[in-house]
This record gives sequence, C-alpha cells and structure tokens, in this order.
Amino acid sequence: MNSYIFETIEHHKESPAKIIITSIDHSDYHWHYDYELIMVVKGEIILSVLPEFCLMQEGDIALVNSKEVHGFQNNNQENICLIIQIKNEFFDLSDDKNQAYYFYLNSAKEAVKPRISYTHFQRTLAQIGLESGHMKKTSNLRIQGLIYMLISDLFDYIPHDIQQFANEAVQNTDSEEVLKIIRFIEKHLIYDNLTEELCKSIGMSEKGLYRFLKSTIDMTLKELIDVTRLNHAIYLLSYTDKDNSTIASECGFCNDNTFYRCFKKMYGMTPLVYKNNTADDKKPKRIKEVQGYLDYSKREAFQLLKKYVEIEGGLRLDAYAQD
Repeated sequence: MNSYIFETIEHHKESPAKIIITSIDHSDYHWHYDYELIMVVKGEIILSVLPEFCLMQEGDIALVNSKEVHGFQNNNQENICLIIQIKNEFFDLSDDKNQAYYFYLNSAKEAVKPRISYTHFQRTLAQIGLESGHMKKTSNLRIQGLIYMLISDLFDYIPHDIQQFANEAVQNTDSEEVLKIIRFIEKHLIYDNLTEELCKSIGMSEKGLYRFLKSTIDMTLKELIDVTRLNHAIYLLSYTDKDNSTIASECGFCNDNTFYRCFKKMYGMTPLVYKNNTADDKKPKRIKEVQGYLDYSKREAFQLLKKYVEIEGGLRLDAYAQD
C-alpha cells in the first residue's frame, strides 16, 4: 500500500476546481490544500477523515476541509463518485493567512445540519459534474459560475468556524507529521515493538506522541495502529487469496480472534463475509494507470447525475443530453 504525505492537485489554469467522476477502490491517507466535495452517485464508500469514519451511500455529500488527513475505501460494491476539488484561495475572505474556514457538511452524519436542504447542493454538484462532460466552449464558463455559486452557498448555508493558527508553517508541519507516522506504521505493521520503534523514528516520547495525536486527529496511537492494520486487511481480503490467519499475521494482529473482533467492530461484518462479498466476479475492473480508481460506465454516471438536476429556473435537462 502506498501513502502520500501530500497530494499535489493540478488545475486547469482557467478553472477554480478539478472535477473527477470515478469509481473508488481505495485511497490511502493523504492531505492537500484544496477543499474537496464528494458526492456518491451510486453504491457506497467509507470516508475516513481522521479520527472519524462514516459510510456514505447513494446521494450523500461531504466536504473535506483544506489540509484534513483523509482517505476512501470501497465498501464491497460498485460505486460511482463525483469529486470536486476547489482551490483553497477561493475561500480566503480575510487578509489573515493564518486563518482557515472549517465547514461542517456531511449528510451521512448530520451532526450539524445545513440551513438549506441537501437537495440544493446535490443539484449544484450534479450540474457541475454534467457540465464537465461537455466539450462546448461555454462549458468552462458555466462551470466557473456554478463553482462560485457553490462556494457562496457554503458560506451562506453551511455552519462553519474560523480557525486561527499561530502560523501556516505549524499547521502544515502537523499534517506532514501525522502522515509520516501513518507511513511508518504501514511499513512496520508486524513489529512487536512498533510503538517503541515509532517513537525513535520521529523523535518523540510515548507520552509526547500520545498528546500530539490527540491534539491533531483526536486518536490514540493504538487506535491509529488498529485502523491502519484494518485498512491493509481490507486490501488483502479484496485482492489476494490469503486466508484469514495469514492476513491477521501480515497486518500485525497478535491472533485471529483479535483480528476478527477488531474487523467486525469497524465494518459490522466478519472478514470472511467481507471476502465473500468481494468475489472476483463482483469486482469492478481496475484502472491500472490510476491508483485507487476503478473502471465505470460514463454513460451510467451521467444518467445518474441527471436525476439530481431539476427543471427549475429555466434549467432544462435536455441541455445535458450526451452527444
């Protein structure tokens, strides 16, 4: 499994956002400066924004804030997702570069509800996704207008906080340090003295590491190790023929029972049930050129997006008919 300390997102010079329609296999923990909106168009995925996890089902939308450590995981079935990555500079409403806006948008959790229906955001996101499939000269202009409207709606209707940092360098360093810790854990899952070796590698005491993880991602080291081991177990269950005992050992679990208990607690099913649900004939085809993405039907994706676009305010569905 690969880890990414920092993901560089390339944008078209005339566009404030990068738009991706894809089927997700997995995405290891990473972070980037962009604000990222995810809409599940088909199926379901597991979204991890440390320290929390949530199951996103068809129609759910979520926003990953700038510099948040996050990852995705396929949940045993085909999925199609719309991902919109917006440059963080378009969220700078203040001259203070040490301020950042943190939005609470996740329809799968609904811990904090927006001041407008989720349907409003589904429609806007679907319009952006549909426009991205066109080659018309006006499509980029339309996408820009929709993105600016989306950003305005986030500020107007989504609860958010203003986070103040001592300086931007400290904020970036914390994210990099978290990913450095995760990368070390991934590479040394089977170590009996993993905690001791990790502390030596990063130059922290065990107590200092505990305080750092609690303050940055609100997780203990044991919780982070268990999550990382389970992520690797998911990969092995999905794409190898190894038995449960072998997988438990390769992921660093002390015995099969511990592996079974942790897995069922996290995913609500046993490793065997998960493996049977990802039989070869049920797996989407992998796209080898793109890590973590699977093949999908473009026609199906656009047909599914259309259902979120209502005939309203002069907007016509036939404007999105595919050539």
